[in-house]
Amino acid sequence: MNNIQTLLVVWQEENSRSYYHIGTLSYYNGFYEFNYTSREKKGQLGDALEHGYVKHPLFPDPDKKYRSKKLFPAFNQRIPSSNRKDYDSILDELGLGQDANQMDILRATRGRLAGDSYSFEQPLRIEEDNRLSSRFFIHGMRYQNLPEDWYSIVTKNPTLYLKSEPNNEYDEYAVAIYTYRGFCLGYVPAFYSKAIFSLIKQDLIPKIRVVRVNKQSDPHWWVQVDLECEVPHEMENEVEELLIAI
Repeated sequence: MNNIQTLLVVWQEENSRSYYHIGTLSYYNGFYEFNYTSREKKGQLGDALEHGYVKHPLFPDPDKKYRSKKLFPAFNQRIPSSNRKDYDSILDELGLGQDANQMDILRATRGRLAGDSYSFEQPLRIEEDNRLSSRFFIHGMRYQNLPEDWYSIVTKNPTLYLKSEPNNEYDEYAVAIYTYRGFCLGYVPAFYSKAIFSLIKQDLIPKIRVVRVNKQSDPHWWVQVDLECEVPHEMENEVEELLIAI
């Protein structure tokens, strides 16, 4: 069987800004598959419905697995058309090659549209070597008081560090990302923040490193980082349960 590519379909409630994992999009063996999550678990479909979520009109049945050889139109509209003249430069901004498929692009852009409440998030998983890893763009950089030479600083010194902010007025699980010079670049994406915050609280400090910088792109694509955390074998089940919860 071909490798499975999976993205979590996430809905954000407008007032509380809370995130709900309402569905999962997968691609394998030449088919795309979408299915809703549980109506029983907190933070998933049932919880979202109680907080105002309305099922997508193209996916009305919460118990059905939807399959298609082509990416569902509701998701395909979130991807830049390959007919655009600047398509190659968009791939380059995202750090993707010409062989990138639609799932790769959704993962890199998170499928966000202006004024939209949906996003597509890469699952956090523990790999066979007991390492948890992810790659994402730093959030909120446009709102930071960055020094003029921030680009040079993170290019020459790509190792960053994390700092939890339990008193953050917007997110009690906020995790800030700092340079070695001690200034805040931005934040871990909010969808991951609770899991990363909990890891730090348990003294499992993830390593984070810059892998790509493009100050000519939109601010939410300025800096891409790799995050990696070694998970002791005796804590693997505990961390797995934490990741399932998101």
